[in-house]
Amino acid sequence: MIYIVIPVYNRKEITRVCLGNLRKQTCKNFETIVVDDGSSDGTSQMIKDQFPEVVLLRGDGNLWWSGAMNLGIKYVLTKAKKNDHILALNDDLEFSSDYICNCQKLILKSTPMLIGSVVTALDNRDRIIQGGVVINWYLAKGKQLNYNKRLSSFPKGYFTEVSVLTGRGVMIPVEVINKIGIYNEKHYRHAGDHELPRRAQKAGYKLVVSYDAVVHMKDGYEVNHINHLPYFSLKDIGRYFFDVKSSYNLKYRFWFAYDASSNFLMGTLFLFFDLIRVTGHFFKNLKLNLR
Repeated sequence: MIYIVIPVYNRKEITRVCLGNLRKQTCKNFETIVVDDGSSDGTSQMIKDQFPEVVLLRGDGNLWWSGAMNLGIKYVLTKAKKNDHILALNDDLEFSSDYICNCQKLILKSTPMLIGSVVTALDNRDRIIQGGVVINWYLAKGKQLNYNKRLSSFPKGYFTEVSVLTGRGVMIPVEVINKIGIYNEKHYRHAGDHELPRRAQKAGYKLVVSYDAVVHMKDGYEVNHINHLPYFSLKDIGRYFFDVKSSYNLKYRFWFAYDASSNFLMGTLFLFFDLIRVTGHFFKNLKLNLR
């Protein structure tokens, strides 16, 4: 059994498309749990009216991504069996009708491991935009795998081992959650998707991205979202380093350096190089308005 946990907030139409894709799945051995963290745009009512098969859990607006995922996982753990899986899925993804079937085939073929989905562009579903990341844990340097390559150039059954996984379609065995725990919402309110897989890896589980499990998302910049702006101004410096939703949030970067590393020295080196990298990214893309 696969339990799909989807955190949502004020993206009613995007959520509707995602749930519509799930309803079209040819394999039905799954249950969908949506955690709506206080949406004010009618998301919960839309789910109740149009997707009555979905389990709807609600937060008060203070869960953020990690807390919402944990609420869903806690619900799953009340009924899941040892060999069941949790699929962490963001609602801004689209996928074909065989997506869940492909995920189930991967489970049957593998020993317990965390399996991520390959991400291709929504407007060109053969172009890979997230094929996995391998990280040098001393230099805090990540390498994007197979970016912009054609998905069709890889054989059926292809997968690659990676250093981290995201919330964009990752299969997590319930066995893993029982062993290592849930997402760390104390350290990461909105960016905990990288840390839990790395914690599992340190506990002895493999992390892989399967190129048979395919999801699609928009490739490009989101207006006013600090993680996706092509350029910054000085007024963005606060959001860049301290906003809860910012991937560059200094608190997240600090804790990830030490949580993800195998020892204190590695963590300190990782933090040093990581801060240089993210600070350099901000100033490299800084555009000053001198008028």
